[in-house]
Amino acid sequence: MRLFAPPMSAGSEPTWRSRYVTACQQLLALALVVAALTPAASVVSLDVVRSNPAQGAGAPALTAELAAYERQKRQPATVETAPVDPKVTEVQLTPPANGTMLGRLSASTSVRDGRTTVKSRPQRVVGYGAVGVTWGHGVVVGDDDIALQVRTRTAGADGDRWSDWQELEYHDEHAPDPGSREARRARPGTDPLLVGDVDEVQVRSTSRTAPPEDMKLAVIDPGQGQERTEAPAIDAAELPSARASQAQSAQAQSAQAQSAQAQSAQAQSAQAQSAARTGGEVSAAAAAYTPMPTIFSRAQWGADDRMRDASSLRYYEVHAGFVHHTVNANNYTEAEVPAIIRSIYAYHTKSRGWSDIGYNFLVDRFGRVWEGRYGGVDRPVVGAHTLGYNEYSFAMSAIGNFELVQPSDAVLRAYGAVFAWKLSLHGVSAASTAQDVGRSTFQAINGHRDAAATACPGKYLYAQLPTIRAYAAAGQVGWAGRELESNLVGGPNPDIVVRRAGDARILIIPTNGSGAPLGDPVDTGLNLPDARQLYNVGDWDRDGFGDVAFYNADHGIYLLRGNGQGQFAAPLLIASAMRGIRLIAAVGDVTGDGYPDLMGQPRRSSMRIYPGAGLYGLAPSYVAYSKVKAKHLVGVGRMDADGAPDTVVRKKKNLVLYKGNGPGGLTAGATKVRGRLAGFDWVIGISDIDLAGHADVLLRKKSDGGLYLLPGNERRFGKPVKIGGGMEQYDLAD
Repeated sequence: MRLFAPPMSAGSEPTWRSRYVTACQQLLALALVVAALTPAASVVSLDVVRSNPAQGAGAPALTAELAAYERQKRQPATVETAPVDPKVTEVQLTPPANGTMLGRLSASTSVRDGRTTVKSRPQRVVGYGAVGVTWGHGVVVGDDDIALQVRTRTAGADGDRWSDWQELEYHDEHAPDPGSREARRARPGTDPLLVGDVDEVQVRSTSRTAPPEDMKLAVIDPGQGQERTEAPAIDAAELPSARASQAQSAQAQSAQAQSAQAQSAQAQSAQAQSAARTGGEVSAAAAAYTPMPTIFSRAQWGADDRMRDASSLRYYEVHAGFVHHTVNANNYTEAEVPAIIRSIYAYHTKSRGWSDIGYNFLVDRFGRVWEGRYGGVDRPVVGAHTLGYNEYSFAMSAIGNFELVQPSDAVLRAYGAVFAWKLSLHGVSAASTAQDVGRSTFQAINGHRDAAATACPGKYLYAQLPTIRAYAAAGQVGWAGRELESNLVGGPNPDIVVRRAGDARILIIPTNGSGAPLGDPVDTGLNLPDARQLYNVGDWDRDGFGDVAFYNADHGIYLLRGNGQGQFAAPLLIASAMRGIRLIAAVGDVTGDGYPDLMGQPRRSSMRIYPGAGLYGLAPSYVAYSKVKAKHLVGVGRMDADGAPDTVVRKKKNLVLYKGNGPGGLTAGATKVRGRLAGFDWVIGISDIDLAGHADVLLRKKSDGGLYLLPGNERRFGKPVKIGGGMEQYDLAD
């Protein structure tokens, strides 16, 4: 498949694009003052823009503080220029379960008053060190059954000095979810503790019974790479997500260059008409979004991706977020942060046996946000942070021990900015007090201790959760939408696009709810005799108006840019070479970049996502699910409350739901949501006709041309309700 860009003359940009860019810049500059965070972000609500009900009288002051925070955090920082290899040295403290071990134990054991103490021999520390203690996979040790401590030695002018013993924190809830691939080789253990620039370290454990089997001390040297000062690599200017753009940049640029030469005269005419229609301006409706905050990339803290288990990468859903702390030292400098994150990464992967660093994000005490677990900052990546709830949440951990110190204002603002944006991607209000997270109910924003018997994220950070929630709620704009809004003529209800069989005329039929007759057809003035399928694609170009696309006899997909009054610009080619791809449908903003996407299945292949890129057409596709056997694919937007667009397929007489998990594609497993569809030939996803808050589906009865509504809820579709007739005169619809 090729990607298509707007046509350009050699050596210069077209006038419409210059105006488009200028207008975007003006809108984005305004958004920084009004909407709060980084204005170039790409999270645009695809349904009718709604205000966030959580925003109250204090919202303007809070958003002003977030705006000030975001301007500050865009400043350059000292980061790594290439991957850095940390070194983890492990010494054996107790024998493994099978009694087989190499070498001798590096510890002494003593028993006193019924308690067993294991003390390691002093171990040399290289670099800006960190330590942790782990024990054998499957060995269960309760939080109260063991106490672990650490001390360090530093050589000075007045001789060697050992520090006092300090606690090495252990919580059995810091782990991958049971039953996951990642949990199969995970080792229980403490949180890593930063010891800094010291010469030696020593640990001791005290337990009521025998010490855990196969206990090891890990001493981590984070390594030292080549540093330079640069701005964050993941910022809101990148579309789609930073992860996708990094991987696809070269391919996309090449494809866009080819498409500029391949555009037809028809497409050039379409651009001229589109520019004339908008007067070279961009509708202000496209400026309503929850912006993406500034995030430093994995590359900038020196992540070596060879250390992670790429095969364990998983996506699921985001219903809530958790606040953690790393229990590290609190007096580190800005320049030391990349090494600290590398230490956590190395300990989690090499000593704990996890597939990657456990947290999705980290924030340092200066308020700078860092990308954690690999997989895309905008995607529902399953982490290893909150045992039992990882599949339904994300987590950001503050670097430091907030059982001892207060978090800075910058840390609180960083949490507010990230949680506002990340929750908005998945349709979750930051002010929600009842989110389904697995089998439990939580608020949208929680401390780790809300889900487990743990002190995390420390008493001082936990006490600031109301402030974080207020920041996040104030920063959200248009958080309610990832539906495929199909309002094309300005009414409150979605519309149907049909082609009249006699003359191939394209008409729009307004709907007026489940209990009202259909509106009078609106003539678009377009004839599409070669169209084979119509698609409601929502606001594809993000100009504030609903658009339509169609699959043509030449195996290309063309965009019809709407003006909100039932009229369209001339067709614009956005993708070619689509032959052999079946079950094509518009499925909403799956990737979370603010642009609607397509889904389709190449012959004898897997179901794939074709990310929309607005007027640039489609970005490179990726697998969304295994091969699906079905007659029709139906994009329905969001059926449930998890924020990710869902997909329905028709299998014989039944409708089957595949729940979306955001940019990862579709969740494994299908659910029957309606049966007894014999006699119906159309199955059309139609957003929310009855304005009940859930996606609906339309059917046409082949025998008499009757039009029927299947009202949707979170779990299924109801019985067919007739809302109109006379549909036999049309041969295509969406």
